[in-house]
Amino acid sequence: MGVQWQRIAELYEPDAERHCEKCARNLGLNCPLEVFTQLFHEHHADADFAELYRAVDWGPEVWSVEELSGVQWRQVSVDRGYQHAVDEARWRTVAEGVIDERAAVVAHWGEAGTWLLPPVLVSGEVTGSLLRYECLVGFTRLGNLLGLLDWGEVKDVARHKAWVGRLAQ
Repeated sequence: MGVQWQRIAELYEPDAERHCEKCARNLGLNCPLEVFTQLFHEHHADADFAELYRAVDWGPEVWSVEELSGVQWRQVSVDRGYQHAVDEARWRTVAEGVIDERAAVVAHWGEAGTWLLPPVLVSGEVTGSLLRYECLVGFTRLGNLLGLLDWGEVKDVARHKAWVGRLAQ
């Protein structure tokens, strides 16, 4: 049957680390805690998100940190239901710069020209599409980066980290 979204959600624990460990123990899910927290724990009760990814078998994914250039980030796909979040962040960043209620996030963008926490992407093979990359988590971060690229504050050749899930070979 594989490791389906619903099975992961059913094992929810308020503590992300315990939730992750429980899914590893009971389902065999092999997922870094940073990815698990963003993808499965923080979205555990998001019905729209669950509907989009309910058919994915999350068991055979191999997760790694990759660095993508601004050119590659411009080609990352976003589900239509979340495109507004990317667009809004992009427009606000072009108009006002990076805005976040967390001062550390804004400061990091100003100093490093990138995010603190890499967004979560999957290759198209995971979701059964021909897409190279699909953004699952980090829509505002992606919008901020696209806005900074548009504005010229960050160069297209600059590289930015992402967690990327691929099917195990």
